[in-house]
Amino acid sequence: MAHPTQYSPPPTKANLKAWWRGFTFVQGAKRPPPDTTSPYKPHDTADHPVFGKSLNDSLGYASVQISTANANGDLYVWGFIPVVVAKCGLYLKENATEVPGTFRVNGSNKRMRDLQAAFETPPRYGKSLDWRQETYTTHDVASVFRRYLTQMPEPVIPYEMYHLFRDALSKTPFNHEETVATFKSLIRRMPRPNQYLLLYVLDLLSVFARKSDKNLMTATSEPRSDLPPRHPLAPRARDVAR
Repeated sequence: MAHPTQYSPPPTKANLKAWWRGFTFVQGAKRPPPDTTSPYKPHDTADHPVFGKSLNDSLGYASVQISTANANGDLYVWGFIPVVVAKCGLYLKENATEVPGTFRVNGSNKRMRDLQAAFETPPRYGKSLDWRQETYTTHDVASVFRRYLTQMPEPVIPYEMYHLFRDALSKTPFNHEETVATFKSLIRRMPRPNQYLLLYVLDLLSVFARKSDKNLMTATSEPRSDLPPRHPLAPRARDVAR
């Protein structure tokens, strides 16, 4: 069912900078100590091919199609993202957009370990996970979603492009249309897997931003260190987990 589009004013320079601070904090920070809540050890790489691996490596084990609809409602595949991102993203879109602080409150360590293990287990790597038969909370799912992104060896935006994105916001005088055009151009230059993942994450965050009056997550709210607030370049997308 199509939902009416809600108009929101163009983001200001302050909003764009707030998004960028949240998105690039991890890139400029020191790598945190190993996550002791994970069921896997740092050296035990053969047993967890999804978390802590490069995007290309994890896609090789567990990928899912992402599609979008044209003006006639026809779906077409425009990319692939990791199963954990698609499954958790779809759950969060359907169940968590009105939950305050979804991405700020940690889930249960035990349930998070179990959920992460499900996305690491062959042959389906979580693709067959039925949320209706599970007892995970929105915070469990959001925490595992964050964990996948923060454990990637390289951020979604490659290191060599970090300054290009940052410099686009530092130009004076600030021109919104020019900045958006620069961001679009830079995204097109990213590797395809990174493009798909970035656009999906931005789309998910835009869904949350439209209900920020309930979930208290706005573009100008204080960002976490491990997940960006909303960005205006996200397309509308639908999840296809087959």
